[in-house]
Amino acid sequence: MENHGKLENFRIACAYLCGPEHLGLHGGEISLIRDPVCDATYKDIWMATAKSNTMIYQDVFSCAPNDLIHSRAAFRQSTACWKEKLGHTTIDLGIAPDKLESYQNGDIKVTDPMERLQSVMGHLVSFPLDFMCNEDLRPVFNESEFYASPQVFH
Repeated sequence: MENHGKLENFRIACAYLCGPEHLGLHGGEISLIRDPVCDATYKDIWMATAKSNTMIYQDVFSCAPNDLIHSRAAFRQSTACWKEKLGHTTIDLGIAPDKLESYQNGDIKVTDPMERLQSVMGHLVSFPLDFMCNEDLRPVFNESEFYASPQVFH
């Protein structure tokens, strides 16, 4: 029973110390994450924040890797599109364009990237699990990695 008390104290400490920083919560919002391991907190707050932040960074910086790129051809197309718009790729330089263009109701909407970045909450982003999901990324026979055991890469 004593261990249960220690675990409870640890859970509360994590919720009140780590949660606000990672999620970008303010003083009055800390009660939203009272139980950091329940499904509602994880899905509705933690993952929703990560997804929102990821979309903002993708819109502003066109980050790679990301879940929108499933093949080498899509990667080349994305890189070429940004190079055409900016004269260089943001992947190489890590910079944002001067303005963001998006389509809303058939009209082009122009947004300041810094304004868009103000919407980022905390530090969470989603890991791009679908990046290059349609590609066979195993090394080919003329690469030195081909001769290493497959367990090295798992």
